[in-house]
Amino acid sequence: MSKVRRNIDLIAKHGRKLFSRRADQLLGDPAGEAVTDEVQTARPPIAPARKKFKLPKLPPLADLPPLPQLPEMASDLRSVRRRSALVGGVVITGLLGMGWRAWGIAVEHHAEYAAQGNRQQLRTYTLEASRGNIVDRNHLSMAVNDRLERIVINPRLIRAHDKQDEVMEFLLTMFGPEEADYIASELERDKAYRKLRLHLDDDKVAAIKAATLPGVRLEQEPNRVYPRGSLAAHVLGRVNAQGQGNLGVELGLDDDLAGREASSPAYYAAFGGVGTKLLVDGHPDHGISRGHTVVLTIDSAIQAMAEEEIDTLVRNWHPVGASVIVLDPQTGEILALANRPTFDPNHPVASASQTVNLAVQHAYEPGSTLKAITVAAALEQGTIRPDQTFFCEEGRWQYTPKHAIRDTKRKGWLDVTEILAVSSNICTTKIYETLGKESLYRWIRRFHFGERPDVQLPAVTPGLVADWRKWSDIQAANVSFGQGMSASPLQVAAAFAALANGGVYRTPTIVAQVLDQGGEPLWDHRRDGPEGERIVRKATADTVVEMLKAVVHSKDGTGKNAKIDGYEVAGKTSTAQKANPKGGYFEDQYYASFVGAVPADDPKLVILISVDNPEGGHYGNEVAAPTFSRLGARALAYLGVPRKDGRVPAPEVIALAEDAPELVDGFIPDLDVQPPLPGHRKVEFTTGLPDFTGLTLTQALAEAEKAHVELRATGTGLAVGQDVPPGPVQAGATVTVHFQPL
Repeated sequence: MSKVRRNIDLIAKHGRKLFSRRADQLLGDPAGEAVTDEVQTARPPIAPARKKFKLPKLPPLADLPPLPQLPEMASDLRSVRRRSALVGGVVITGLLGMGWRAWGIAVEHHAEYAAQGNRQQLRTYTLEASRGNIVDRNHLSMAVNDRLERIVINPRLIRAHDKQDEVMEFLLTMFGPEEADYIASELERDKAYRKLRLHLDDDKVAAIKAATLPGVRLEQEPNRVYPRGSLAAHVLGRVNAQGQGNLGVELGLDDDLAGREASSPAYYAAFGGVGTKLLVDGHPDHGISRGHTVVLTIDSAIQAMAEEEIDTLVRNWHPVGASVIVLDPQTGEILALANRPTFDPNHPVASASQTVNLAVQHAYEPGSTLKAITVAAALEQGTIRPDQTFFCEEGRWQYTPKHAIRDTKRKGWLDVTEILAVSSNICTTKIYETLGKESLYRWIRRFHFGERPDVQLPAVTPGLVADWRKWSDIQAANVSFGQGMSASPLQVAAAFAALANGGVYRTPTIVAQVLDQGGEPLWDHRRDGPEGERIVRKATADTVVEMLKAVVHSKDGTGKNAKIDGYEVAGKTSTAQKANPKGGYFEDQYYASFVGAVPADDPKLVILISVDNPEGGHYGNEVAAPTFSRLGARALAYLGVPRKDGRVPAPEVIALAEDAPELVDGFIPDLDVQPPLPGHRKVEFTTGLPDFTGLTLTQALAEAEKAHVELRATGTGLAVGQDVPPGPVQAGATVTVHFQPL
């Protein structure tokens, strides 16, 4: 036994004896007293201590529990080290095991565990594409986005809760018994998702939210709204059921307007029962998802005037179709463009003919308006003089053995101004003969006839100008006064605008700017558009414009009804027979038109009025010129163009929508007309037969198959209309879809 252990045992042994003696003393043990006396005899006497309290009697020592044994202590430092090494080894081994496991998870099997975690939590957060707005030149809204509430039902869930009767009664209370069959058929379907084609207003939406019926809920869907109704419908166009542009600027600038979906990876987890997402790469860029804003050159006020005047023309003359174009000759910007028939892009189209933009898609024989081009070409080339005279053959000229050229008025010798004033076909032909076929052809092409105008609208026609080598003698003569060729009203207006602009041709445009989300121009017509092209000298153009005043202001002029009080007008009438597809011309069908520039000395506007086959009259002066006069007067007053006497006419009342306030002191878009926009106007929606317009034949066939209808196609290119409007349709029905090439 070690020395330390022996010492401990000795202390324990003697300590117990001393404790026993002291205890016997205190308890009065006789044996203890003897010892105490012996000790006391050896010490000096001590005064007895005063007892303060009586100690309780303690139990015998034998009855006391034994003292605890002290643990065995390490015998030496080596034993301590062994135990420390053992504990340290266990700890290090555990740490190494955890490190190995962490390495396996984070490195060796990282891809496997990451994929498993991503499958459980990683999702793609998508910001839906939002179509850009279309505004006019004053930034007045023309096409905007909205989100409509639609009823979505779960027939299976409704049956599981045995709520068919309750849901049926609730829906009939809102939509009436006329929808009973449709609602009942939808409730009977064995589906978990059905979207009802029922129109909802704010009150109905609130009622559905308050009802909390099982299997009945609301779902929002994007919707394109045209707050001005049919105003500039052919310019704006429309979108199809898939939200893609299929007419007008909506189609022509679809890439700019559409935007695109923006997405970001996100980890989704539930915290406190609420789904929470953590975007890994930040929030998707709204600038990507949002389409660009398209600023039109259209002035809504002038457009409203044009719409009113063309409606008046249609009421008076009942034509097959009509077009009105208002151009700024100095910039080529189209301030107004209207057609009849027309449509409201907020609603389904009943007939394909409503959507045809006659001003740019329809080619007609321009007739006498082209005489100004023939005269300008001869003056510019120097083959005639302004004061030169020609004999007009007293109204009839046997030009070839088989063909005679006639005038409506019997005239003899006339100078060039008088030739234009009375619109002589015979003398215009004689002016052409000073040029020749090839030269006339080149001048007509130089004024951009026979080529597609670079305007941002779909399906623009290039017109038709046959190669001069194919012209017969009579055909060349016909071309000189606007027959035997074709052009769109826009082509005629743009060519006339070149003369009004001092001989400089400006490419017509319907778009002024394309803006990004910050309002910065990505494209600007005046900055990025094509430069003006000089076609004839300014002196030549000014001479022709001066001559054209006689058409309106001279005694024998054919356009006297185009006069505008206080202004001089330079213009040209046209009365052209309609070509017969079988050959020759119809005897009783005409195009009546008038194109003019005003004020003649410094043109601010070029206005073209074109009327297809009017009833009760066919001359340009009686059918088209009065509309030019009324519209020109209103537009000049609106623009504040001074009259000849220096006075500025007061602008009239202008209304842009049915629910718009009247404008009294001019047009201030920031303060005046802003009719209710998305969410506050009724827009009808249908499902069933899709809207085919804007689709290719392949796409249309696929959609027809989904709708279980038979498609009958006419033409090629893109669909422009259908004989059955979108909406409910019987399975197996036949739908005729009309296609036109771009």
